Amino acid sequence: MNNTIKKAAFRIVSFTAAIAIVASTFIFYPDESQIHSSAADATVQKLEDDIKALEKTQKELLNKINANKNEASQVSQTKTYLDNLVYTLEAKISTASTLISELEQKISETNADITVHEEEIQKTNEKFIDRMRMAHEDGTASYIEMLLEAESISDFLSRMERVNAMLEYDKTLKQNYQAEKETLEKEKADLSLSVQLQQETLTQLEKDKADAEKQSAQAASYYNTLQSDTAAYQAQYNKAKAEEDALDAELTKYLKSIQEQNSSQVTADGEYMWPLPVGQGYISCTYGGKDPGGRPHYALDIAIAYGTPIYAANDGTVLTATWHSSYGYYIVIDHGNGISTLYAHCSSLKVSAGQTVKKGQTIGGVGSTGYSTGNHLHFEVRVGGVRTNPLNYVKKGV
Repeated sequence: MNNTIKKAAFRIVSFTAAIAIVASTFIFYPDESQIHSSAADATVQKLEDDIKALEKTQKELLNKINANKNEASQVSQTKTYLDNLVYTLEAKISTASTLISELEQKISETNADITVHEEEIQKTNEKFIDRMRMAHEDGTASYIEMLLEAESISDFLSRMERVNAMLEYDKTLKQNYQAEKETLEKEKADLSLSVQLQQETLTQLEKDKADAEKQSAQAASYYNTLQSDTAAYQAQYNKAKAEEDALDAELTKYLKSIQEQNSSQVTADGEYMWPLPVGQGYISCTYGGKDPGGRPHYALDIAIAYGTPIYAANDGTVLTATWHSSYGYYIVIDHGNGISTLYAHCSSLKVSAGQTVKKGQTIGGVGSTGYSTGNHLHFEVRVGGVRTNPLNYVKKGV
């Protein structure tokens, strides 16, 4: 082969090799994993923002409570703040639990992606090793030698095409390896952050649960402190009962209108169930008995641990799930056929107005919000809006 061809070949190979070296230094990021990661991060970010908003409300309520602490005349207002604080903590706990579930899903998906990319890196590495082995066995480890051994222009061009193909293949292998390696490193970094956030959220969740139980007990004790002052206690009692009577009249009228319109979305069938876990708690006040102030009590009070799940007694439509100064957080469910149930003094609400619920579905948690001196469920059954003995509809569960 003459010197002209050799020089030309050397220049072409040098140029081609330079291009391959430069091209191999560029970083390639897979778009799909970026899109997937961004979507997951957006969900996590929203939950974190929700928790921060609840923490702000929590601080505001604590400031109000501290401002009222030593004012005996503001006991009722302080308990209202405490009730709202408990509810805020419950909402924060619920949001944190959702965040933990999202993080668990993210961690699971990231671990799966890591496994896939580790396998892809291993395959790419094996391909590269096979490529080097084949080149060695073919005696083509030196691209320049291969071109310099050309016996003619046509042979040189043929060999040049083969060299370019091999260079391109090697470049692709290297690029793939680089992209997979960087993706893997990013996923491992994301995984580490997710696990750390999950642990921090779990720690905060445990603290919030303890705080909620403590604040609930503190709220329940506030009215008890009034008992040493008979006049103050009686004034608070009369105020609470007047507000409860007003709500009762309003509910009676509203539920009667519901029955007349026959507008219930659900008509329950079959027996009504005990609204709490069977075998837990005890009945602290029966229907027709006397409440602590000596007035007739037209509901069933079931004393039970804070946070115990409250169940829908039957299928129905939630008419209201809100706050009242005497009932605290309460829920009313319309079951059709003129029958409705009411659940009061809840620590948390798991349903909202207009929602359809199934028999046995958790609708809230037991608490002591409103005018209450201890954790219990105030359970009413109303027929045509009028309160009736719940034990005529549910089988006693304690």
